[in-house]
Amino acid sequence: MNQALRILDIFMKIQENSDLLQHKQEGLLAELSFAEVHCIDWIGMIDHPNVTKISEKMGLTRGGISRISKRLMGKGLIESYQEPDNNKEIYFQLTEQGKTVYDQHKKIHNKARQEWLAFLEHYSDDEQATLLRFFTEISVLFDCESADQMDEN
Repeated sequence: MNQALRILDIFMKIQENSDLLQHKQEGLLAELSFAEVHCIDWIGMIDHPNVTKISEKMGLTRGGISRISKRLMGKGLIESYQEPDNNKEIYFQLTEQGKTVYDQHKKIHNKARQEWLAFLEHYSDDEQATLLRFFTEISVLFDCESADQMDEN
């Protein structure tokens, strides 16, 4: 992956962690919390998503994901299912309305991605390397702070 894409991926993570990327749009996304939208996103991306897999991807507790998933089921955006050969594990899948939210969220991210890639083209490879190092270190700092906050709860 080239430096500009790596910088962008890290910057998008920073934006999401600080809730700078606006998800409050007209329509379905306006009715959902930041965590709900990203839970839907992970359910749409993960193979056989369950509470454990989603909590690992989102960096939230399993209890937190259970609460979010119950709200999403209540809103008709996801549904649970079990595999015929495994009655113990509960998985999630998007409903048609959930797929619409997933698609809207992807469009928002893709638009932001294109805008930031165009912005980063103004920087030389050396400048992008410096930005990459800077944002990587900020990302690690956010990850540490997030882990500390989870330990306190």
